[in-house]
Amino acid sequence: MKKTKNLSSLGLVFGIMLLTFSCLDEHHFGKSSLKQILYFTVPGQVGNTIIQNDSLQIRITVGAKVDISRLFADSISLSSYASIAPGKGDLMDFRQPVFYQVTAEDGSSVNYRVIIEKEPETPQLENSGFDDWHTPTGKNYLEPGKDENTIWASGNPGVVTLGQANVEKTEIGTGDFGAKLITRDLGPLAQLVKQGMAAGSMFTGDFVLDFANPLNSAKFGTPFTARPKSFTISYTYSPGAVYKNGSGQILTKTDQADIYMLLENREGNIVRRVATAWFRSEDTVNEPKEITIPLTYGTLPPGSPAHWFPANGLFADANAEVTHLSFVLASSAEGANFEGGVNSTLIVNNLRLNY
Repeated sequence: MKKTKNLSSLGLVFGIMLLTFSCLDEHHFGKSSLKQILYFTVPGQVGNTIIQNDSLQIRITVGAKVDISRLFADSISLSSYASIAPGKGDLMDFRQPVFYQVTAEDGSSVNYRVIIEKEPETPQLENSGFDDWHTPTGKNYLEPGKDENTIWASGNPGVVTLGQANVEKTEIGTGDFGAKLITRDLGPLAQLVKQGMAAGSMFTGDFVLDFANPLNSAKFGTPFTARPKSFTISYTYSPGAVYKNGSGQILTKTDQADIYMLLENREGNIVRRVATAWFRSEDTVNEPKEITIPLTYGTLPPGSPAHWFPANGLFADANAEVTHLSFVLASSAEGANFEGGVNSTLIVNNLRLNY
C-alpha cells in the first residue's frame, strides 16, 4: 500500500510540473535564435533539394527548359518563428546565385546562397550505378544514395519493423557495387495480418511508413523532364523455390523479377502516364545480363500485358510534358500483394537512360 501511495504522489507531482511548464510563456527562456531553411523548392525542379546548413548553401537542379531568370520558391519551410526574404513566390533571377536572408525570432540572421542549375538535355539518374549507400539517422541498415537527399528509397523502413532489411549493398566486382533485393518470409506474426512475405523493393521516391495502410507507404516518383527512348540495366535473378502468399500458404506459382520505368505528367492530384517501359521475367539468370527496355509513349498497343496499364486508366498524349519519373525494382512481381518466393534475389547494377 505504501508503494502505491508513493507512486500516486509521484504522479501528482509530475502532473503539476507538466501543468506549470505548459503555462509558461513561450519566451520564458528568451526568444529563439534558430534560423535554418528546412525545405526549399522551385517550379520545374528535378531531383531533391540539397540543403547544406553548415555552409549556408542550397543547390537545386531544374529542367533544361526552365527559365531561371524568372523563377521563385514555391515552397519554403523554416525554423520555428523565423522569417525569410525574399519570400515564397517572389520572382528572382537565378542566372547568378541568389541570397536569402533568414531572420530568427531574436533578430539574428544568416544569408543562404541558393544556386540553381539546369540539367542537361540527356540527363542520367543520380546514383544510377548503385555505388553510393548511406546509413539513415538512427538506423542500422543501408539505403541507396550518398545521403538522405537522394532520389532513391526502399521498403527497408517497413520491413525492419518485423524482420531484416531486404535491400542491401552488394559488391559486383572490385570497387563496383550494386543493389541486392531479397524477398523475405517474415514469419507467423506478419502472417496474422496477411503480410508474411516482403519483396525487396527499391524505387525513385520516398518511403513514409503508414501502419494503417502499408501499401500507401511508398511514394513513387521524382521530378524529371527529359524524354529517353529506353533504359539499360544489368541484372541477375534467382526465383525462390517456395512461393507463399501473405498468410504463409504455399502456392503453385513461380516468382518473377520486376523492373520498370514510367514517365508521368502530374497536375495536382491527377497523374497521367506519358511513357511505359516494363520488364518482368521468371528466368533464372546466374551471370550479369544486360537488357535494354524501350519506352512506349502515349497509350499502349492492344494486347499489352494488363500490369503495364496505369491503375487509374489515365494516359497522356505521347507529346505531353514529362514532369516525373518512377523507376521501380522488385524481387517479387506480386510483392504489393505480399506474395513471393522465399529468398528470391534480384541484383541490379549500371542503370542507364538512352536518348
